[in-house]
Amino acid sequence: MAAIEFRPWPFEVNEDVELLWFGSPYTDYKGDWRVRVGFRRISGEIRVLSHSWGRLPLLRIGQIYTNGVLNQVRPMSGSSYTVTIPALNNGKVVNGFQVPKRLIDFGKNPELGTQKIVQYAIGDITLCIPALELIRAMFINSRLLAYSLLQPHGLEQLIDNSHLNKNILHFHLGSRVPNTMATESNARHISWIYLDDRIKAMWDSVYHLLFSRAIAESPTNPTKVLRKGAPLDVTLPPTGPIEMIVRGDKFINMILVKEIMGFSGFTHPASKIEFFHHSKKRQESSFGDRRLRLTTQSKNDDMIINDDSENAKEDTNQDVLEAPPTFMKFINYPIVITLKKDVRRTNAGNDVLVSTGRGGKNSEEPKEVSVQDSIVGGDTPPIDFKTLEMVPITEAIGLEEFFKMISVLKEMTSYTIRMSVVRIPPGKRFSICPNGARRTCAIVQVTNPVVTKYILEVARPDDWSVSTLILQPPQDMSLKVIESEIKLLLDGLLQKSGHWDKYLLKRSKKLSIEKVKHYQNDTVSDWTFRIHDKIHQ
Repeated sequence: MAAIEFRPWPFEVNEDVELLWFGSPYTDYKGDWRVRVGFRRISGEIRVLSHSWGRLPLLRIGQIYTNGVLNQVRPMSGSSYTVTIPALNNGKVVNGFQVPKRLIDFGKNPELGTQKIVQYAIGDITLCIPALELIRAMFINSRLLAYSLLQPHGLEQLIDNSHLNKNILHFHLGSRVPNTMATESNARHISWIYLDDRIKAMWDSVYHLLFSRAIAESPTNPTKVLRKGAPLDVTLPPTGPIEMIVRGDKFINMILVKEIMGFSGFTHPASKIEFFHHSKKRQESSFGDRRLRLTTQSKNDDMIINDDSENAKEDTNQDVLEAPPTFMKFINYPIVITLKKDVRRTNAGNDVLVSTGRGGKNSEEPKEVSVQDSIVGGDTPPIDFKTLEMVPITEAIGLEEFFKMISVLKEMTSYTIRMSVVRIPPGKRFSICPNGARRTCAIVQVTNPVVTKYILEVARPDDWSVSTLILQPPQDMSLKVIESEIKLLLDGLLQKSGHWDKYLLKRSKKLSIEKVKHYQNDTVSDWTFRIHDKIHQ
C-alpha cells in the first residue's frame, strides 16, 4: 500500500502519536469544512489538530503516525468483535464523558468529551459507537461523499437520473463524480443511500441537525456557531437487525468501538442495477500500431496531503486515495450491469517504440494531492443542473461586472457559492446580443447556515433593462424542482422578449422571488452590498 503523508505535521521527528478521538466539524474563514482531531503523545499529552474534512475517510481511531505517515507496522489498538443490534433506532445518544475513563480518557477536554456517542444494549453488553464513526462507516467512503454530506442537496448533485421499475434500477451518476470513482461498488452504495427512504433520512439528518443547532444557538448569526464547531448528531432510522464487525476496547460490560469494519443486514431496494456514467465506453479495435513508451524509472505511488494548498481543482480523473475499506453486505446484494453507450477505439496493431523518457516529471517524488472540496478550474464550483444548457464562462459576454461582484461577495462572506452559466433559450431577437453572441444568464447558488438562495443575472452587454432575480426556495424543495422553476422563468423571459413574466414571478406560492434593479452609477462595491443585504434578509 502506498504511503500517505500528512502535512503540516507539528510533532517531533520520529515521534509516534496515536489518533485518540475526533472533535467537531467546523468552517474556517473561507467557509471550507474542517474537523478537529485529537492525538495522544507518548507522554500522555493530548493535542487537538485541525484537518480538512476530506481527510475523514482515511482516518481511524487508534492509528499510529510517525512523521505524518501512518505506521503500517504498529497494529491499531483494540480487539475484533462481532455484534448484532436489534435495530439502528434502538440506540441512545449520550456524550463521550459518560464513557468510563478506563475505556477512554479525554483529559477533561470538552472539545473531545462532548462528542456524541450512540449506545446499544446487547444483552449484558453496552456497545458505544462514536456518532461520527457510525456516519463515516455508513456514508463516507471518499472525499466526494464527505463534502456532499455537509451540502444542501449534496447527494442529489451526484446523480443524473434514478428510476426504479419492478426492482430494476436505472441509475446514472453525474459528471461531478470523477471517472475513477464511477465504479459498480459506488453505484450500489450511493443508490442504496438515495433510494432507501430511511437511510436517506439518516443522511439528510446530519446536515439538518448541524444547521438547526447553529440557528437555535445564534438565530441572527448562525455562521458564528459553525465557525466554532458543533458535535455531529444523527437521526437513527428504524431497521431490522444489523450485524457489525468492529474493532474496539472492552471494560467490564462496555465495548467502545474505535472502527466499524463491516455491516450486514441492510436490504437494497433494487435487485438489479443498470448503471451508467459518461466515462463508461465500449472498446472497439481499429487498425493501427500501438505506441509504447519505455520509462527508465519506476513510478512512486506515495502521496502527500497538504492542507496548506489552495483551490483543489475538480478533475474527471482525480487521484483516488485508498481508504481502509468498510464492508457493506446486503441481504439481497443487487447485481450491477454497467451500460456503455459510447465507443472508445483502440489500436490493435504492432507495438511501436516511441521516444523514451522518465515517464513524467519528477516521477520519483511523492505526488502532492488535496482532500479539500474540489472546484472546477480551481475557482468557483458549478451547480450540477441536469437539463439547462451550460456553457463555459468564456462565452458569457456581458457578465464580466457581475463576475467581479460575485468575487467580492465571496471575499466578504463565508457563504458557499456555486455558479453556472446557461444560454437564454433561442427563438427571439433578444436571444442574440447586438455583437452576434448568444445571450447568456448566470445562475449563482448562495448557501448560508439559514437558507439557500439563487441569483439570476441576464447578460447585458447592451445595457438591456432587466432586473437581477433572487430566488428563495423552501429547504425541502429538490434541486430538480428548482431547476424546473428556473427553466420556466427563462422561457417566460424569452416569450416576453427580454422582460421577466410578472405572472410567473407571482405564480409560485412556495418559491419567493425578489427583483433587484440595476443603477448606472453603481460601483462593484455598491452592487455587492445591495446583493448581500438582499440574500441576508
